[in-house]
Amino acid sequence: MNFAPFVFLMIVLVLYIFTPHIEGVEADGPTEALINSICIENEDYGFCNKIIHEKLKTPTATIKELTSLIIYTTMAHASDTYIFIDNILRKWPGPKEMSGLKTCHAVYKRETNSFLEIRFLFSKGEYELMDEAILSTAKILEECRGDFLIPPYKEPLLEKKRVMRILITMSAVSGHMVKNEKASLISSVVTAQFFNI
Repeated sequence: MNFAPFVFLMIVLVLYIFTPHIEGVEADGPTEALINSICIENEDYGFCNKIIHEKLKTPTATIKELTSLIIYTTMAHASDTYIFIDNILRKWPGPKEMSGLKTCHAVYKRETNSFLEIRFLFSKGEYELMDEAILSTAKILEECRGDFLIPPYKEPLLEKKRVMRILITMSAVSGHMVKNEKASLISSVVTAQFFNI
């Protein structure tokens, strides 16, 4: 009997249970400037800004602390999406959507594993390798089409994919800032290379 899927689901469940669910705090001026530098690079500035403020635990944060928060949030979203798809596969799949769902299921498993690795590289100060790993996640995500209907939802994977793309961009921008030891970027320095803009 293969226990790998069960072990993976248990890891994802533990991550979900221990994810802190607290109210965000108001950032101080320098922290707000860092958040703006990260979010200005994103396709949805408002969502980026909101997500960071919701997860922020203290009014003051360094670029490394913000990057850690963003990487953790990205990993949590990937694992939540993996579980979401897993639940759909157990309950509903029609033969027409089964192949696409299985592809997306595999994509989000790879994304979760990639961001576990990215967290490890970040914690070890391996910023060059971390940057390369983040770049690979943008390419992995493109393998999930996600534009199929899944009753009672309309196209739930499209929104989850959009959020994941935003989180990957946030990780890429903040990771690039950490790697280059700069607290701000010139617009589109990072996003152009990650999503072929």
